[in-house]
Amino acid sequence: MLIAGASGFAVTAVMARGGIGKREGAAFHVVNDLSSLDYRAVWVPMQYGTFATVPALAGLAFARKRPRLGAGLLIGGTSAYVLAKVVKRHVGRGRPAAELQDVTIRGTEEGDLGFPSGHAAVSAALTTAAAPFVSSPVRACAVGLAGYVSFARIHVGAHLPLDVIGGACMGAAIGAAINLALRVDGSAEV
Repeated sequence: MLIAGASGFAVTAVMARGGIGKREGAAFHVVNDLSSLDYRAVWVPMQYGTFATVPALAGLAFARKRPRLGAGLLIGGTSAYVLAKVVKRHVGRGRPAAELQDVTIRGTEEGDLGFPSGHAAVSAALTTAAAPFVSSPVRACAVGLAGYVSFARIHVGAHLPLDVIGGACMGAAIGAAINLALRVDGSAEV
């Protein structure tokens, strides 16, 4: 997971610096133009990718006497959040409304740069860090939720497809690196 995530992040970062291709613009509009979705139904699960989720989930893990899980969530989620902020300045890619025409913004318009998506990075880091500690059904729900966060960030007009793919790859790599550093294997405390 570490090598795949890091490689995916590196490739998408190079592509993102190269501008927005026709395919990426078209893919963005397919998701952004979906008008039948209720904003609240999109907004609530999207919060899994916010920084506030990091201490909340870590605190829950510590309260349930699962210190390695708590540490992984806290370190992984925080690292993903901070690193996404740092990388944005180096890639310098704007948000969809600054880069494309006919973008529908749902909610508050984001003001900073777009690549990588911090929401996608945080949700992927949390999911990857937790994966060895949770049952298969919980793991599947977390993976689905992290995927939904990426979809939602495009739908609300906050990110382009490469932004969320790059963020998710970065988060997965961070979560995997944290698990390696904490010497967590695939059979941890399920």
